[in-house]
Amino acid sequence: MKERPLSALLGKGASWTGDLRFEGRVRIDGTYKGRIYTEDILEVGEGGLIQGEIDAAILVVAGTVDGGVRVRERLQLQSTGLVRGRLDAKLLEVSPGGRIDATVKLG
Repeated sequence: MKERPLSALLGKGASWTGDLRFEGRVRIDGTYKGRIYTEDILEVGEGGLIQGEIDAAILVVAGTVDGGVRVRERLQLQSTGLVRGRLDAKLLEVSPGGRIDATVKLG
């Protein structure tokens, strides 16, 4: 997959609460509480924390996601990543060290 440029970034030390709907590639390195919806790519950086609901086409997790997750295409859980709660993904890729503490539905 060709790397797409970032459309938005929530940097380390920043926090946001609310609902987010976007197109393109967005990266969360700070703390986000709420609901996120995208037909594109959401990345959670190594220091990032999302608490809430995610509905994304592609999700890359190097930080922590705590809540309900629906991924329509592919979830990449990196070695530092953690998903807690509920996970529904079409395809799941887990790097050694990646952790899941969730009810999981694949396919």
